[in-house]
Amino acid sequence: MNGRDYALILLDEKRLPGWKPGLLHARRWQPPEDSRDRGLGEQIAAGVVKNLLLLRDRMEHYSGKSAASVDPLVQKILAIGLYQMKFLDRIPASAAVDSAVEQAKNFGRRKAAGFVNAVLRNVARMPEPPMPDEIADPVAFAQRVLSHPPVMFEKLAKLLGAERAMAFCRHDNSDPPIVLRMFQGIEPADLILEWEQLRSQYGDLPDVELWLHESAGLLVVRGVRGGRILGHWAKMGLTQVQDATAAGVVEKMRISPGMRVLDRCAGLGTKTMQIWERAGISGEVIAMDASEFRCEKLGELVAERGIGNVRVVHAEKMSDVADQIGGVFERILVDVPCSNSGVLARRPEARYRDQVDCLVKLQREILADTLPWLAPGGILVYSTCSVWPEENELQTKEFLARNAGLELIEECFTLPSMGESLPEKYHDGGYVAVVRKNFVSDQGDLRSG
Repeated sequence: MNGRDYALILLDEKRLPGWKPGLLHARRWQPPEDSRDRGLGEQIAAGVVKNLLLLRDRMEHYSGKSAASVDPLVQKILAIGLYQMKFLDRIPASAAVDSAVEQAKNFGRRKAAGFVNAVLRNVARMPEPPMPDEIADPVAFAQRVLSHPPVMFEKLAKLLGAERAMAFCRHDNSDPPIVLRMFQGIEPADLILEWEQLRSQYGDLPDVELWLHESAGLLVVRGVRGGRILGHWAKMGLTQVQDATAAGVVEKMRISPGMRVLDRCAGLGTKTMQIWERAGISGEVIAMDASEFRCEKLGELVAERGIGNVRVVHAEKMSDVADQIGGVFERILVDVPCSNSGVLARRPEARYRDQVDCLVKLQREILADTLPWLAPGGILVYSTCSVWPEENELQTKEFLARNAGLELIEECFTLPSMGESLPEKYHDGGYVAVVRKNFVSDQGDLRSG
C-alpha cells in the first residue's frame, strides 16, 4: 500500500463535517510496511483535516459543484489530491492528479475518475480564487483560509483578542514535533548513545533530527522515520511520547515514595507511568478508565514492564469498583476528557466538534464521583488540555464552591506556543488546578494539611 492510499484509509476512519466515516469498512487494510509511506500517509491525512474547510472551498470553486452534491469518498480522494498540490512541494502536480484518478478507480468510484481528473487539472491550470481579507473579515479568513469554524474563531477572539486568535489558528495548522519524556535515571547522553547505535543499525536516517527540549528531561524528534527510534526507545523503557505541558501535570501532585495514588482517567497510561515512577516500588497506583480497550492496552504495558504495584481497573464510576479499589488515596489525578482545544495541532479534528457543554457536565460528574476517595490532607490535581475557561478555571471555581473544606493550592493555565518556530520551545496548551482536602478537627473546624 502506498502513502496516498493509507491517507484515504486514515481519513475514512474520522468523523468530519459532511464526511460520513467507514465508507471502506467492507475491506481489511494493513498499514504500509515502508515507514516512509506510513509517514507520508499520516502527513497527508493530518494535513487534509487541518485544512478541510479550505480544501472543500477550493473543491467547490474548481468543480462548480457544492461539496454536498459530491460523493463523500470522492470528496476525500479530491482533498488528498488538492492537499498534495497546494501544500507538498516535493510531489509534482501531475503525480497528484494521476494518483487521485487511480484511487477513484481502485476504491470503487471508477465512474467518478473523469470528474476527479477534471477538477484537479483545473486546480493545476486555473488561478487561485480570491480569499477574504484577514483584517477586514477575520472570521471568514479564519474559516476559508485557516479552516477554523466561525463559532470557534469568535470564541477564541473573545478569549484572546482577534490578533492572538489568528495566531492561535495558525499554530493549530502547524506540524507539531514529537516530544519525548525520558524516564527517571535516563540521561540525554544515554539516548545520544542509543541514537548512534540506531544509525548504525538502520543506516544514515538523514530525515531524522533530534533536539534537547528546553524543559528538563525532554527530547524532540522530527523526521518521517523517527518512528523507528520511538518504537525502540519505548520498548526499552527509555522514553514515552509526552508534550512538555502534559509532562508537567504529575509534578504538581507532589507524590512521595510509598504513597497510594489514583489515576482517575488513566487512558493509555502516559501519566500513570509518571505517577508510578514517583510512588516507587513501595507505593500503590490504581489506574482507572472507562474504556475497556485503553485498560487492556495499559494492562499489557504494565505486564511488559513487570510492574507489580500498578493495578488497572476498568470502570465508569468509583462506586462500581469500590471493592477492588479499597480505601482512600493520598493523591488523585483527574485528567478529564475535554475539548482538546489546547492541542489542536495534534488533534485537528477536534476543532470541528462543539461538545463543550456536554464535556463540562461530564467533568463535573467525574470530579463529584472522585472526591469522596481523597484522604483528608490529600491532594487532587484536576487537568485538561483545553483553553476554554468553562472547562478550566470556571470548572475549578464551581468545584470548590460545591465542596466545603477544599483549598486551592495552585492553578496554572498554559496557551500553546503560538508563533514559536523553535522545536525545543514547543508546547501544547492546558490547565492544571491543585486542590487539597483539609483535615476536620474534633470541634468541626477546618485546618490545612
